[in-house]
Amino acid sequence: MLKALQQKLPNEQFVYYGDTAHLPYGDKSEEALQSYVRAIMQYLLKRECKLIVVACNSAATVVRNIENLPYPKEKIIEVISPVVDLISEQKKYTKIGIIGTRKTIGSGMFNATLAKRNKELTIVTRATPLLVPLIEDGFMEEKVLFPVFERYFKGFEKCELLIPACTHYPIIYQQIEAFFKHKLKVLHTPKIVAESVEARLHALDLTNEECDENSNDEYHLSDVTEEFERSATFFLEKEVRFQRTLLPVAH
Repeated sequence: MLKALQQKLPNEQFVYYGDTAHLPYGDKSEEALQSYVRAIMQYLLKRECKLIVVACNSAATVVRNIENLPYPKEKIIEVISPVVDLISEQKKYTKIGIIGTRKTIGSGMFNATLAKRNKELTIVTRATPLLVPLIEDGFMEEKVLFPVFERYFKGFEKCELLIPACTHYPIIYQQIEAFFKHKLKVLHTPKIVAESVEARLHALDLTNEECDENSNDEYHLSDVTEEFERSATFFLEKEVRFQRTLLPVAH
C-alpha cells in the first residue's frame, strides 16, 4: 500500500507506522484493535499528519466504531470503503470472491455492504490466514501456494473477480490468477486506495503541488525485527531505516 501511495503522490511526505509488536491484527479482539488504532492516530496527530490512511483491513473494520478519534471522518481513509465504492458501482463483474484475515472476513464489512448496495452481486468469502506468513517468509512459488489454494478456494470456481482484502495479498495476484487459469481477475486494491487518497487530498485542498526536498518519509515500528525489515525491502523494493517507536496503549 505504501509503495502505491508514494508512487501516486510523489510530492507528499509520508509517516509510516507499523504496529509490529501487536501483529497479527487478524486474530485480535475488537477492543484491542480499537486501542491500537486510537493510540497510533494520536501519535500521527502529534507528527502533524494531515490525512490518515488505515492500510490494514483488520484495523479498518473497527475504525467506524471508535469514539472520539483525533481526526474527523473526512480525514481518515481506510482500505475497505474505496474498494466497496468501486465494486458496488461497476456492472462488469457480478460474481465476486473475497479473501482476508479472520477479523476482516468475520466483520462482514465487505460482503454485507456490497450486497446491500448492489443486489446483483453473488459474493463468496473465506478467511485465508495462512497466506500472510507464507508471503512474509518468501514462499510464493506456485508449487507451494497451489496446494494451499486448493483448500482455500473451494467454492470460488464461478467467481469472476477476487478482492484481496489484506495488504499482503496483491503480491501474489499473478499466482492466484494462474491458479484459476486466468479466468478470474484479482483486483489491484493498492492502486484503488491510492487514487482515493489523491482525490480526497484534492477535495480538502491539502495537496502538495511541489516536493519539499528537505522533507523525508518517516518509518516507525513498534518493534523492529530483521524479519520485518526483510519483508519491507521486498514490498517497497528499496531499503529504508526504521525507528522503534512503541506507543502507550490504554486497555
